[in-house]
Amino acid sequence: MRGIGLTKEMLLRLYTNLGKTDKEIAEFFDIDRTTIVHNRKNFGIEARKNSGQLGEELVIGKLKNRGFKVQDMNEKDKTSPYDLKVNGHIRVEVKTSRVKENRFSFQMANKKEARCIPSDHRILLPTGRTLKLYHLTCDFVIFVGLATEKIHYYVVPSAFIEEGRQTIQFSSTGPHKYQQYESQWKLIKNVNKAV
Repeated sequence: MRGIGLTKEMLLRLYTNLGKTDKEIAEFFDIDRTTIVHNRKNFGIEARKNSGQLGEELVIGKLKNRGFKVQDMNEKDKTSPYDLKVNGHIRVEVKTSRVKENRFSFQMANKKEARCIPSDHRILLPTGRTLKLYHLTCDFVIFVGLATEKIHYYVVPSAFIEEGRQTIQFSSTGPHKYQQYESQWKLIKNVNKAV
């Protein structure tokens, strides 16, 4: 990368200030993405959190502010079939999407490259992707919609998720079937009372 004249200051401006991805920067300079990643690390420029990590952090904050005890399962066991354990027994999966053309698009299946293994709660699709059976792995799927003007949270019971859906898409502005679950944190409280 030094051969193309990209300095730490340039990379800071592109990656940190302008929010360009490693891939976008690499394409601009017509070099391999891994070159950007390695040099970013060498320059001491920390990687940004991806949308999924950001969504999980936001949900953890929302739940804790409402008095729930939250355990991040990614810290405890990377193979956990769900993301968060709430109050010791409520299993929560978090899916995050940035708004694009006034729509959210939540990926429910894992790419073949993720090498997820089919099991009693994960099926192999003809495309090579794998898909969790969410009604078996969690109690709620919380969809976090990152829009410019607002962050939307949809607290959806996992039984409501149609089995086999690889992607769930809906409008960020108009009516949709998940709208009834927007900011319905009380659903988690109700499970808590039932136990």
